Amino acid sequence: MEELHGMSSGKQLYLEAATDPAFWKVNTFIGTANYLHKLLADWDDADDASSQLFFSNLFLDPVKRKINITLDHRCRIFQNLHGSVGDVVLKFENGRVRARNLAYNTLPVLIHGNKATKLQLNYLGNYIPRSWTFETGCTVCDEGLRSLQGIKDAPNEEYFPLVVIGVFIEQPTPFVSEFFKRLNNLQYPKKRIQVYIANHENHHEKHVAAFVGDHGAEYNAVKFIGPEEATSLADARNNGIDMCRQNLECEYYFSIDVQVVLNNSTVLRTLIEQNKSIIGPVIGRVDTLWSNFWGALNSDGYYARSEDYIDIVLRQRIGLWNVPYISSVYLIKGNVLRTKLQQADLYNSGSLDHDMSFCDNVRKQGVFMFVTNRQIFGHILSLENYQTNHLHNDLWQIFQNTQDWKEKYIHPNHSLTLKGKSIETPCPDVYWFPIFTETACNDLVEEMEHYGKWSTGDNSDQRLQGGYENVPTIDIHMNQVGYEKEWQKFLLDFIAPVTEKMYPV
Repeated sequence: MEELHGMSSGKQLYLEAATDPAFWKVNTFIGTANYLHKLLADWDDADDASSQLFFSNLFLDPVKRKINITLDHRCRIFQNLHGSVGDVVLKFENGRVRARNLAYNTLPVLIHGNKATKLQLNYLGNYIPRSWTFETGCTVCDEGLRSLQGIKDAPNEEYFPLVVIGVFIEQPTPFVSEFFKRLNNLQYPKKRIQVYIANHENHHEKHVAAFVGDHGAEYNAVKFIGPEEATSLADARNNGIDMCRQNLECEYYFSIDVQVVLNNSTVLRTLIEQNKSIIGPVIGRVDTLWSNFWGALNSDGYYARSEDYIDIVLRQRIGLWNVPYISSVYLIKGNVLRTKLQQADLYNSGSLDHDMSFCDNVRKQGVFMFVTNRQIFGHILSLENYQTNHLHNDLWQIFQNTQDWKEKYIHPNHSLTLKGKSIETPCPDVYWFPIFTETACNDLVEEMEHYGKWSTGDNSDQRLQGGYENVPTIDIHMNQVGYEKEWQKFLLDFIAPVTEKMYPV
């Protein structure tokens, strides 16, 4: 039986059987060995590119066709993805997954993809036949793992794989100090980590210098480049990869952008143990569907939403996913960089941005990229409207990155206050409870001192309507430093609930 077919357009019989593009550009057949031998008896291999023509002529010429050949034009056995990607969907049934042809309502057993459809073939491979089902979840996630358990119990940390971590700061970013704290707290031996930092922002030089000064000596090696070196974004990333590629001892390269918040300190171990050529953790922006991977590409090579994208982002489907695009944070095997990805420039490809260029070059070399959402790893900061004209700019992030603002500035025992605990009453109708962290107190005081325009402390105050202050103090109003809206949100989100607790309606 042969599925094939799209040549010999002048043959009416052939046109009736193969007018659908789904039957073009593929030669797939099945039969017993003796008939297959007869099928190929006249093949002289004169022109490799004309195999399609050979089988087409064989099917259409009754003289040459020495055996009976049936065309599987309804895809009962074979499914060619070329020209029919939109007709093929997943069918979940009884603990397994099959491909379903919507055009003919058939369930083909063999799926054929070519260069133009290999991404769709990868997508189907995430499920078919039992890679992931609703009944079992991921059945292949624990295959081929590299365990670090034995190494962890070894007396010497030198047995851990050497990892180069590339950190990239490309624009003004909030909570950079917290990023470096999390980097330093990764559960991995520092003497088996080399750090490469590419900083393109003058505003963050103090953060890089503080990290290197406080912790640089703890690592195997630290290299950093600053804004003054004028390295392009793509070249900076290529240089990071070269730091691993050129060191034969380097087993992994871990690339991470500074806006990535990795709350899971075991992330590096987890990715190494999955033992993939390239793998990243699924992370997204808080309360949005924006993430660091794409489930599909459109015809122009840009984002397209796959059928399973939302379920993966929301962790309604948990597993290991072969995807066409990843960014922001990922792990690459060092031996892959020295073999399949040995080209010096991975982050340039035509007019594409460096992240898309990387994925384009990786796909061209036939290297699979995976993401995992088996654990909760963290999220990505929003960089919208981040201003750098204050002393402590993170104070203004209560709207854009509320969760990170709360973690930095709200006391961890504040949640107990909402339960009526941790509240003291030093005198009637006065309540004392934890609200700010020490960092918040210091940043607020320093911000006001930096502004420096304190009131005189008398009754005359031109900041007020009418110009008179009944109870004068030496102070700075929040609207003077542009913090009035942020302060109001703080009061509504964190003080008002306590007030309602103390004075219920």
